[in-house]
Formats: sequence, structure tokens, C-alpha cells
Amino acid sequence: MKDKMIKELSDISRTNQLKITETSEEVAEKLYQYLFKMDKGIESFSADKLDLSEYEGSSLNFFQKRHRAIKKEIKKILSIYDKNYDCKDIQYFLSYSKHGNMVFFLSPNKTHSGWKQLFVNNQERILNLAFKFFILSQSIETIKGSEELLLLHSIRPSKSKDTLIVWGQSLFIKYNYHNVLTLTLTRKNLCFSPRDQYNTFDGDNLGDLLVYEKKNYYFDRPYDGRSRNYINFMQFDKEDKNFEKFKKTQLYYYQNFTSKLENFLNECGISFDTLDFQADHFLKNPFISNIESIESLEVINNVGVDLTEFDQKFLKNFLLHQSEVCSLTFYNSGKTISTYERVEVDDEDSPYWKIKEVVDWSSIELDRTKNYLVLNKLLEEETGSRAYQGSDGLWYPSTKLDSQKKIDFYSQLKKRFNYLNTGEFFSMQGLDIIEFRAIGDENSLLSVLNYTTRKIDRDILQVDTQIFTDGKSLDIESSILCYLREQTDCKEWKKFCDTYKLKVSPQFQKVLIELSIKNWIKHSIVNSSFGLAIPPQTFSDKKFFAIYVRSPLKKEAQAVAVEFLYKEGFIYITNVMRDMKQIEDKFQFLRRRKNKSQTLIDAQQYFVDESDNIYINCYTDDLFTPILIGRKGILEEMEKGSLKINRKIKDDSSSRLLPLVTYYNIRIQPIKRIQNMICLDLNNESFIQYFVPPAQGLDEKIKRGFRVYHLIGKTYSKESVLTSELIQHPITSLHFTTLTQNILKISDNSQSSLLQKVARVLIEN
Repeated sequence: MKDKMIKELSDISRTNQLKITETSEEVAEKLYQYLFKMDKGIESFSADKLDLSEYEGSSLNFFQKRHRAIKKEIKKILSIYDKNYDCKDIQYFLSYSKHGNMVFFLSPNKTHSGWKQLFVNNQERILNLAFKFFILSQSIETIKGSEELLLLHSIRPSKSKDTLIVWGQSLFIKYNYHNVLTLTLTRKNLCFSPRDQYNTFDGDNLGDLLVYEKKNYYFDRPYDGRSRNYINFMQFDKEDKNFEKFKKTQLYYYQNFTSKLENFLNECGISFDTLDFQADHFLKNPFISNIESIESLEVINNVGVDLTEFDQKFLKNFLLHQSEVCSLTFYNSGKTISTYERVEVDDEDSPYWKIKEVVDWSSIELDRTKNYLVLNKLLEEETGSRAYQGSDGLWYPSTKLDSQKKIDFYSQLKKRFNYLNTGEFFSMQGLDIIEFRAIGDENSLLSVLNYTTRKIDRDILQVDTQIFTDGKSLDIESSILCYLREQTDCKEWKKFCDTYKLKVSPQFQKVLIELSIKNWIKHSIVNSSFGLAIPPQTFSDKKFFAIYVRSPLKKEAQAVAVEFLYKEGFIYITNVMRDMKQIEDKFQFLRRRKNKSQTLIDAQQYFVDESDNIYINCYTDDLFTPILIGRKGILEEMEKGSLKINRKIKDDSSSRLLPLVTYYNIRIQPIKRIQNMICLDLNNESFIQYFVPPAQGLDEKIKRGFRVYHLIGKTYSKESVLTSELIQHPITSLHFTTLTQNILKISDNSQSSLLQKVARVLIEN
């Protein structure tokens, strides 16, 4: 592996992480001194014996009842200092630990120091409480009175004008056992009601107050913050002047509040290191790209509208010329198997749908020898086609379907033909679209092919397409579509696409790659001699396992262990284990929840080398792995006007807002070369950090495209494998030479290896 890497430093990228370099006792003392100086102290009480009986019979849920009970108890304690203490000024955090649940709250009793002895087991919540006080003292716009630190993003009246729809970001500092602080932001979508409509118990004492146009509003209920993404991770205009849009993005907030966290620690006198990311090596062209073609495919149309004869003809040509799909068939002759009718509701809620089964969903059977592309109706941006049917017969978009009896067609299909349940692998891939659209311009969403309007001369296009348009004067899209639908010569078809810069949309590229992977899995599971060619390795034969664990809350854990063989430049699947007890007995290093030792932790991914008795964990996690948030000085330079606000990179002096590692350094020319590199940081003694630049431009909503990954090795006796040994291990080499650089889920920038994907697909397909 080492001989394939190029030693070269990247530019430094800032992250959302800091590392405290002092002991817990020292940190507690300095927090105490800071709060003392600010005439504040911290007091606490046990939350396990709160009396919630007075709220019986109310419509409040358990968490709302507890919130009121906590604030009532705090007010009772604070009344010693001020009988008229306003509940909206109460600041607290509820801390969960094995020693019991504790409530820590700010108090005028600045001499109280008993909480310092509790700091070791409650350091995360106590630090957040002190940081929240620091933020609120700076007059930053937040919602008063809630436990979390909720930063306001936007406020707007609902269509009915009776309530307010509030978007915000919950800011929380994770504090792990390596003394690393990770600043995290979570999107929130909340409903606030005016005070005269607030009829819940103890409304005045809730104190979650918002003042809008000189009127008081109280928190009523949460909406699903995932349903509509009103807060982008990043957004850069082509116009340099539009700083205000950028200031509404999470990337801005990460930059801003990481700086404020540094200022807070400095003001407390707490020593820390900034955990910037700098790669010291890179790999060139490691990505796997020669997966077998799909050959045959069946399309199941579930978008609500029948595919026309012209649609089907275009798809046959497109898939034949683009992906060598020689046999394309259409289930039910391309007619939709469901119809959809949207039920209009207030804009703060997700839409409801009436869905009718044109073809009985349960009657649809799949053939294990085929590959299936399911075109699904996009119901909601982030939930896609996923939905459940409520008791009223309407369908509600949702990602939480585990406990629902009636779920959407594609979710049902995956559940019925799941590998763990059937022992057979069915190759299918869903694509969520609003409607089928063959051709679209650069601004169109979810078309198969895209073109750039300014690059097309309409007169020349008319001449080039007249053989299939009968000389008619058509618009750009119709002319292109006529040609591509009728042209059967592969060379001419591709020449036309090159001439007019027609690009396969990212959504369809992802689908084609995923189907290729699943087609290979389908063949390999039934035929262990069906290998996949990968770049040749310097070592001889190697057997190893890839393990994936899925353990949803309140559901039984599931796992697969896929045995691979590398031999003479090929990867083979030789065995698949899916029995949970067998997997747990064989791989006893699998991690379990602290409070439920019988339950496995969710989303574990491992490579296992039984001959060397080591396992390698590849992961990304908010508690440990950082997000790249740009470079130092961005906000200061923007405020001064010395930094342009756009994403264009022209020369060394141009603005570079995104993490600098995405350009590596000025010596890497052209800049697009970074798309074919993996950036490695080998400085840490016991783990490898790496960053995989995306092959295409990142969507403004995809945060995971800025995630740094960790690779860490341990022996069966739980001793760390040194980075110098880990980078030389055959499995590490196989991991880095089978990355696919594509997207497994539309919302995630998937940078996992093909080996990891096989295990994951067998559970989640």
C-alpha cells in the first residue's frame, strides 16, 4: 500500500472539533471560576424522582411533562433568591449517566461548587450549560427557555395565520472520552402558538417564549425537521455580494460557533488544540470502475402516470448505449401500478397523499435472475417515496416505518424480498422522481439527460436532428429527444451526446452504478467463482470478512458477515453468514450498548482477518470524526469584503471557501485532479484519517460530503494496531482500492468501499 501513495501535504482545512488538553478536574475548576466572575453558579438535583402526577390527563407527552416539572422545581429553588424569577430565564441541562439522571441549572448562588465533584460523569451537559450561558450573554437570537440551545433561522406565519412556523438549529457540544469536543448542529422545525391559544397545563411556566411582531408565542409542537430542508448545509451565489444567503447556512454556523467555542474556552482559561485536517499522502485513481454491465433490466413504473411508447423507446436506447443493457422490459407494459393524489394542507406540515393500487402490490413477484429498476413517486424531498397509511386512509411521508402496518410499495417490496428473510438476493434499485422526464436543461431536476442551453446553437441542432424530426422546427428538448429516441447506431448516439455536451444526470448515474454492484452480488452469491476484477495487489491470496450490523431502536438486531477471497486480481464472495447467534459467537468483539449489554450497537462496520486475529473498523460518527468546515479566517475576510463569496476557482489568489483539502494544494493542477484522489492523514499513531473528494459537485444539502473518515485496527485481545502497520495490511489496501465514489442513498455522499456495500446491501436492499 505504501508504495502506491504519494507523499504530499494538502492545505489545512478547519474542522468542527477541538481537543481539551487539561484534566476533568482542571476544566471543572476553570468553569467554576468563569461563572463566579459572571455572578453565576450551577446547582443540581436528581431528575429520577420528579412528580409528574399533576399533569395526568393532559395531552402532554412524557418529555413535555418532565420539562414542566423540571422548570417548576428549578423555580422553587431559585425563589430563595428571587420570588419573581421568570421561567423563561431558566437555563438547565438534563444529564444522563449510570449514577442516575441529574438536572444542572444556572443559579445566582455563585459560591456553590458541589457540582464539580459530579463533573467527571456529567461533563458534556455541564459544559453545554456554561457555553449556553456564554452564547446567550452575547445577544444571539435564540428561543428563550428551552433546554437546548436553539438558534433561530427563520420565522413565518402559517397559511392560516394562527401559528408561527419556526426553523432553527439545535447547537450541542459532544464531549467524548478522548477529551475531544465536537460541535454539532441539528435542524429543527417547530410550531409556536399565540398565548391566547395556549391551553396546555402550566403554560405560563413553560417559558419557551418567542416574541413576533410584539406578540407572545409559546412552543406548541415539533414538526419533522427532515421533511423539508429549509436550512442548507452550504449555499454560494455566483454573485459575490450576496453574503446574507451564506450567513443562513450550516457551514456559516459551524464556522461562527466553532470560533465562539474557542473564544469561550480562552475566556475560561481552558487549554485546547484545534483539530484541523491536513492530509500528508494521497492515492491516485484508486476507485473501482470496471463493474460488470447490467445486461438485462426490468422497469417497474410506480410514478402514477403510464410510461408512453416514446418514453420506453428512449429508455431502451439510453440504457443500451449508456450501460450495455441489451434486454430491457417493462412490467405491466410500462403502465403505473399506483396512482397518486396530493391532499393540500398548511405549508408547515408534510403533504398527505391518496394512493390507489392499480395493480395489487402483494401480487407482484420478482424473478431472482433479473435486475429491477423501480421508478417511484417522490412524495417528499427527504423521505422520498417512503410513507405509511394512517387510520384515516391517507398516506404520510416518513422515514420511520418499522412500527407501521401498511407501508408504501417500494418499502413493502424490499421487506418481502429481503435477503435476511428469504436467503435469496433480489437485485433491485429504486429511483424517486416527481415524473419521468427524458431530457432537461441544467436547472431541471431528475431528468435522465441534461444539457446546457447556452452551449447549443438551435439552427445547427435542427440540421443535425432533421433525419428524425421530418424537418420540423422543434424546441431544443424535443429535437434532442427525437434524435436519441430513434438513433440505433451506438457510435452516432454517443457522438451526438459528445457534440451537444449531454450529461447523464447524477441521479441516473448513481442508479446505474448501484444496479451494476447489485448485479454482481446477485451472480456472486450463487456462483463463488464469479469474480470481480480489481487493481492487482502485491500480496497473494487473502481471505477476510466484511461485517455490517443494523440494530434499530426497539427492534431486533440484524447482521451479515460476508466472506471474501482476493486471488490473482479478482474479488470473490465465498460465503455469507446471516444467523445472528452464529455471528455474535464467532465475532465477540462486536460492540454492545452500555445500558443494554444484550443489544448490539447500530451501524457497526468491520473487516476481519482471522489469520492475523485482527479486526478493522471503518466509521464516521459525530462523536469522533470531524466535518470539514472551510479554512480559518473566512468569516473575518467576508465581513471586511476582502473575500469573494462564490465557489469558482480560477487561480491561486481566488477565494476558496470550501475545505482546502478539496483542492489539495496549489501544486495539484488542474484542480479537478482531486476528484481522482484519496487524501490520507497518517500522523495519528493508532488510526488513519482520510477524506474522499466527491466525483461531482456536491448538493447544497449534503453534509456528509465534508466528512472525514477513520480507519482503526485492533487485535482480538483489543490492543491497537499501529498506523504504520495498519496502512501496510492487505485488507487496508483492498479497502482503498475498492472505493466506489458514488452515492448509495441520494442524501448521503457514500464513500464506502464495494466490500462494505455488499454487507450493507444484503441487509438494507
